[in-house]
Amino acid sequence: MSGSRSKKERQSKRERPDYLQSADYTLRAARAVLAVDLGEVPVSRVSQFAVGWLRAAFEQSRIIAILTASGLGHAAAPNRRAFWELTIRVLWLGDMPQSDRATAADTMLDLERTNENKTDKYMRDNGFPSNIDVAEMEAFILHISEDKRIKAGASHLTGAVKGTGMNLWMVYRLWREDSTWTHATGFLAGRYAPTNDDDTMGAGEPPHIDLNLEAHRYAAMLLAATVGDILKAEGAASELAFAPVVAYFEAT
Repeated sequence: MSGSRSKKERQSKRERPDYLQSADYTLRAARAVLAVDLGEVPVSRVSQFAVGWLRAAFEQSRIIAILTASGLGHAAAPNRRAFWELTIRVLWLGDMPQSDRATAADTMLDLERTNENKTDKYMRDNGFPSNIDVAEMEAFILHISEDKRIKAGASHLTGAVKGTGMNLWMVYRLWREDSTWTHATGFLAGRYAPTNDDDTMGAGEPPHIDLNLEAHRYAAMLLAATVGDILKAEGAASELAFAPVVAYFEAT
């Protein structure tokens, strides 16, 4: 009886659409990585960036899997866009020499601080309250890179793609594609409200990029492994640094 049940379960699994199997796989992996305790990782600016980006990426992965399994993968473009961007950022940081990573992180923080100051000024100039603590941000002592490639990578995602020795253009293309379906573009409007030949308006949805999550899966594995390399270089024990990678593969 148990053999018959097992056979039916295997047959049922084979009959499920690929995208549902991939969504299950992705969700298990994301939950496993997010459950890893990285509290004992030595604290540095670089390790904080690596762990923070890792968690943010797999949080997006979890949401993407849930939406895909629910038949709403076409609406997950904002989440996929964030995931692709986080992947590029982690690979950008991991690809540069270890000696450059701290200044690269500080250069990003300096740019973000400048943008926050502009937001604070804009809000106040237009009569709106602002809860941005400019003084607290200015108190941070940052060591900003003078390297033009690092500055360009910190400033723009395109610069990060160009600034690595890796071929990240496919990930960048996916990011660009999902950006189209994230923002209030005319293309997005046309997909949700297409016109018919008889001049009536129909209903539709944007395309589902990476339907079976194949590119997502490869990116997630590479992202987790790169974070492991970064954390090890920051002084974490190998077992701790690569715990997210181990969790990923054990879950799948």
